[in-house]
Amino acid sequence: MASLGALETAYLTVTKVTGASQAFCGPDGGCNSVLSGPYASIPFTDFPLAALGLVAYSMVATLALLPIATNDSDDTENRIWLAAATTTMGTFSIFLMSLLFGVLHESCPFCIVSACLSIGMAGIFWVGGGLPDEERKRGAQISVGSFATTFVAALTLFLSVDDTSTATQFAGSAGGSAAESGTLLASAEGYKPPPITTVSSERTLALSAELGTLNAKLYGAYWCSHCYDQKEAFGKQAFSTIQYIECSKDGYNQQNGLCKEKNVPGYPTWEINGKLYPGEQAIEELEEIVLQAKKN
Repeated sequence: MASLGALETAYLTVTKVTGASQAFCGPDGGCNSVLSGPYASIPFTDFPLAALGLVAYSMVATLALLPIATNDSDDTENRIWLAAATTTMGTFSIFLMSLLFGVLHESCPFCIVSACLSIGMAGIFWVGGGLPDEERKRGAQISVGSFATTFVAALTLFLSVDDTSTATQFAGSAGGSAAESGTLLASAEGYKPPPITTVSSERTLALSAELGTLNAKLYGAYWCSHCYDQKEAFGKQAFSTIQYIECSKDGYNQQNGLCKEKNVPGYPTWEINGKLYPGEQAIEELEEIVLQAKKN
């Protein structure tokens, strides 16, 4: 379980640091929003919280495997440290799930799986009698200290974030360009993405005109960094002539029903001449798609 958690948090850490986890954003923006949200880093630092999880899972995996690898019959100290580690991880995971559902109001499968692993390991250790009888008192004392320390750390994380930042966060910040361009705009009709800041070239103007003749549409979501980057690649003038469909339920002028009807797999997804092309496309790739569509 710890090894699986280490793999997952390693993936999330790379995602957070590089922003290169996907070619497009999944239909549920929960994980994207959480990874770039106000609780994604250790307070007052840029250190990803997922990286801390990676360290914790790796430590538990090492403690669990070490007695087997060394053929050590006395693993009492390992069990004491496992008691502290799993208690810490289980407690912190309960806090993170409270933030996820009670504050962020998001659904993040990766986060939920990680929490289940952490809480599950703590449950297995304590219910399964992980501590030797003669060391239960010392193990319990250390675990209580771990619980108290974790509670203070969780409280610090919660209090370090301005409440208003959760309402204005833009999930594209992991990609960089979107965060630098502007702030997410809220209106009575839903959230609007930051405005396009680039100027169109003759090439992208010509491409947008060609896409128009093929009744092309771009399905996206306001929180999607790849959608924003796709718009930036075209520029303000060229993209203004392209049909854009907002798929997020809380997005401005949303058409979530149409996106479901079209079975849009993720964002951005192009529909060109009736065929879906998932993922952010380079200008060269779109030109090739247009050329092939016109031949057909």
